[in-house]
Amino acid sequence: MHCSTFIIKSLFVSVFALFSINQAIAFSNNPVTMPSHPRLLVTKEEIPFIKARIIHPDFSVLKEAYEKQKHFSTSGVSANGEPDEDIRQKIEALAFSYLIDNKKSKQDGLDAIDLINKYLPSISKTKGYHQNSSAYEAAFTAALVYDWCYYLMDATTKATLMTNMKNESCLAEYCIFKNTPKQYLSGHYGEYAPTVFLAMGIAIYDEEKEIFDFAYKEQLQSFVPSRNPWYASGAHHQGSQYLHVRFGNEVLQAFILDKLGLNPYSKDMGNVAFRDMYDNIPQAKDMDGMPEGDCHNNITMGNNYLEFMPLAASLSKNPFLQSYAKLHLNKLENLCARAFIFYNPNLPSSSFDSLKLSRFFPSPSGLMIARTKWDLEKKSYSSNAMVVFMNMKEYYAKNHTHLDIGHFGIYYKGHLALDAGIYQGKDADNEWGKLNYVNYYARTVAHNSILILDPNEPTPFEGSNKKAASRDGGQFSFKNRAWDSTQEMLSAGKSANIMAEDIADGLAPDYSYLKGDMTRAYNIPPNVAVYPAKADTVRRSFVFLNLKNEKIPGALIVMDKVVSKNASFKKTWLLHSQNEPSIKNGKISFENTNEGRNGKLVDDVLLPEINNQSIEKIGGEGKEYWVDGKNWGTVTQEDAGRWRTELSPKTASASDNFLNVIQVMDAKPSPTPLVVTKAFATKGNYVAVTIGNRIVAQQLTLDRNGGDIEFFIGEANKEYEVLITDLKAGKWTIVSPSGKMSKMVVETAGTVYFKIKGGKFILKKG
Repeated sequence: MHCSTFIIKSLFVSVFALFSINQAIAFSNNPVTMPSHPRLLVTKEEIPFIKARIIHPDFSVLKEAYEKQKHFSTSGVSANGEPDEDIRQKIEALAFSYLIDNKKSKQDGLDAIDLINKYLPSISKTKGYHQNSSAYEAAFTAALVYDWCYYLMDATTKATLMTNMKNESCLAEYCIFKNTPKQYLSGHYGEYAPTVFLAMGIAIYDEEKEIFDFAYKEQLQSFVPSRNPWYASGAHHQGSQYLHVRFGNEVLQAFILDKLGLNPYSKDMGNVAFRDMYDNIPQAKDMDGMPEGDCHNNITMGNNYLEFMPLAASLSKNPFLQSYAKLHLNKLENLCARAFIFYNPNLPSSSFDSLKLSRFFPSPSGLMIARTKWDLEKKSYSSNAMVVFMNMKEYYAKNHTHLDIGHFGIYYKGHLALDAGIYQGKDADNEWGKLNYVNYYARTVAHNSILILDPNEPTPFEGSNKKAASRDGGQFSFKNRAWDSTQEMLSAGKSANIMAEDIADGLAPDYSYLKGDMTRAYNIPPNVAVYPAKADTVRRSFVFLNLKNEKIPGALIVMDKVVSKNASFKKTWLLHSQNEPSIKNGKISFENTNEGRNGKLVDDVLLPEINNQSIEKIGGEGKEYWVDGKNWGTVTQEDAGRWRTELSPKTASASDNFLNVIQVMDAKPSPTPLVVTKAFATKGNYVAVTIGNRIVAQQLTLDRNGGDIEFFIGEANKEYEVLITDLKAGKWTIVSPSGKMSKMVVETAGTVYFKIKGGKFILKKG
């Protein structure tokens, strides 16, 4: 599904072997006091409340699925030696039936025990990621049966189930009884394995303490220090898809420990679910949300890996997360017995319409997402919601993240400005760590960012330590393999720095602003080669304007300051699209009307000046993934992007600015785009842009200005909402045709926002 395919050999381990390699397990000197059974996911005191949830209207769909699962027809034995989800679901449903009513449903409990002890020994092989995951799920279900049906088993039955559970868990990628190499920030060990070890350890703690002692110590000493710093950002270090695949396990581990009063994780943990909420798009078919990192697998839009939503809501008690969990609750049919525990229908909820439409995800991340509407419940292209993703992430976490600092994505009735490429497909070269991945998909060239090409620069190392064969002029990483811990990553330093961020007041902010310096990402780090730096300055700012206009809902202004060490190094501004763009008189436009979509993007290129613009389109059949003279792989997903536009200055110069104003609208019928103009300051190194009734002025160096600024822009009889950026903190005085006013500039934002009529206006500090 989402990593390199691996084939795991059968690892059936005898009970003797399990107990003869205790050196692989680290023991705790301070064992915890466990409550009585049940204690895995649920405590005895909660059972009456969970039983009452069965008939709650929020669970109507899952109740029906649960009843069906209890009556699946199976002997409990896998027919082909592979994990069987129908068998697992039946066992878990029966065990849950006994849990909530141990008098009336005693037979269900006995049947669950009998079936799990037939099912586990019948699994003999796991080929590939999905079967590996299913093997872990089987081990987790076994732990639930052991805990929930504990008092139905005699000593012999318990011993048999323990043996079967341990043997089966070692069929998967990581075996607790072997010194399998592990990473605590990235890699597969951040997924199912520690969840299963915790579950097994809690279930059998009365008989054997070693597994829990090992698993809990690993949580405290290894996982918590790596995870908690990221939870402060409200984002996930592995990108948007891995909220589902990895954060789902992280928050489940916290939930498990919380039931025991042992949760070591930050209270900010649940906020990571907002990252998924903000990038959710109002349809059901396109690539996942607003992609970041390895995506394009229909995970976010699909019915898998959604348990993080009710878990985050239950742990945080956040009313918006509760609403989000409810919205997706019916997709948890494969885990419906657990869903009755994960989701508490009695928690308060709030309407999304009372939640601010823009959100900043701070360091160690550095993302911003802005919307014009929520419309999360809509599943068609009729919604007028525009969603803009702005990426200025400060740290590059490797593994499933991309060299994509500075990337922006735009959605309106279909994806318009794309995160291009495909993670996995039918083509053998379209897979993690293979040719398409290391030469295109994970590289800067596949994103709406900036390239600075030194034709002799080394090629980056990417994927599974394979040296990429193409030069794209993009970014580099500071290590050839994934970081083992957050501390190791932090020690390597930032790839980018957030210079300013600001979101206007109100639930529907007029503007959302993010600026960063990403110079370091473009210079070759020592892990690649000892080589001179190619970039002196690479800065980018995003200003998203919510125009509050049904026909043209918003505009994104992207401005760049790029200074290369050598004037001959080609600088390229990238814009990816699904369909072929049209280029005319300094405008780039394209539509996405495939399969019911109805979006159109129009980009006014204001800098470089029109007589210094070289605009080239690359793509179409045989050139979809074109880099350095070669097409790397083939398109195997309909919405993966087939074209990119490359904007470069014609005249070689060490220092250049790019300034693009992008607006979106319906493709059919298409309204007339808003007129976009620009004016340079008559005093101060600024450029101003008008679009509709908005004016945005930014410093050409994207630095911080403390001197006077003077503009003449706009129509005298028209009132404008004006945003000035890049200002030093303190008091500023504005003199305009509308009069004189004072504004305070805060350090983190560097902005002022005010209303004036067009004409001449002056800003002075003080």
